[in-house]
Amino acid sequence: MYGRARALSVIAALAVPAALSAQGVIVQSTSDVKLYGALGTMANIAAKFGGGSMKNIPSTTSISGHKMRVETGEAASIFDADAGRITQVNMKEKTFTSMTFEEMAAGMQQAATSAKANAKAEQAKDPNAPKGDVDVKYSVAVDRPGQREKIAGYDAERVFLTITLDVEAKPEGEKAEQVGTMVFLLDQWRSKDAPQIAALEEFQRAYAKRVGQAFRPQMQSMDAVFKSNPQIKGGFEAAAIELAKVPGVSLRSVTYVTLVPAGMKFDRQLALGEAAAVAKAEPEKKEEPKKSRFGGLVGAVKSAAEQAGKSQSSSDKKEEPKQATLMSVTDEVKSIERGSVPADAFAPPAGFREVKFRMGNP
Repeated sequence: MYGRARALSVIAALAVPAALSAQGVIVQSTSDVKLYGALGTMANIAAKFGGGSMKNIPSTTSISGHKMRVETGEAASIFDADAGRITQVNMKEKTFTSMTFEEMAAGMQQAATSAKANAKAEQAKDPNAPKGDVDVKYSVAVDRPGQREKIAGYDAERVFLTITLDVEAKPEGEKAEQVGTMVFLLDQWRSKDAPQIAALEEFQRAYAKRVGQAFRPQMQSMDAVFKSNPQIKGGFEAAAIELAKVPGVSLRSVTYVTLVPAGMKFDRQLALGEAAAVAKAEPEKKEEPKKSRFGGLVGAVKSAAEQAGKSQSSSDKKEEPKQATLMSVTDEVKSIERGSVPADAFAPPAGFREVKFRMGNP
């Protein structure tokens, strides 16, 4: 659940005297994760058996000075920029783990190194494992169509950010070929008037001063993956820079992950308009996916893009394969409250047991 931790519990805050509180902002929001096609069906079944849900997940984010707490359901993350410390809280188990920024970075570095070592070991075991070079070319585009809307009572402007990752592989002794394209489309509604902007900027300044870079938790959580492919990391870093040029803060964001078969161009309108239809589209005959000649990310993109293209096709088998939306993640602010944030909001609840941080398992 830590990966979905995004906000603060305010129940304990009600019992804390105002004298122990600091001025800040509390943002209530909801998130929704949708997986389409066969993957979505399996995920929904798993969620039902597990007693969880990926729909309409309520969360709260609390910021005060140089501290931020994000919590969703059974998990919370507390960031203290001045102390350079992150605390992960497990509400269900009533435990917490505390680590410094340096320990977190070292843990992710170790995870990346371990992943590379495991990949090499697996390749050594299989003499027939694919060999060759992989090239991932990225491009980033920002579009501001001029649309405006009121969200949570504040004026917001629509902004599209498109991150395109074109994957090309050159198997050993063969010609290079395009594997497919993975596209991350961010459909955001950004406001320059929302009151959490000042609080976020203050926290950002303290965080950047402490670690030497901007606060981007989504980047941190994927850092181990990016380290295995600097080209992918470069694409997301370039996107973050471009988005930072757009004023305001996002009040509603929908991120689409789309797979495009080789030789085809990404169609934004198709992604926006037909994402829901993907869940209904199933191949007439279920076929076992063919094993890709490529491994890792390349094999995953190629196989998924080809299968997705087939599942998008209608009953007319002559229809050309289309791009396919693999998943979408929606995050929308419901309310924003300025006022006092209790000091206890930035500490594990009383009685929770500390679990010591272990390197490589943050």
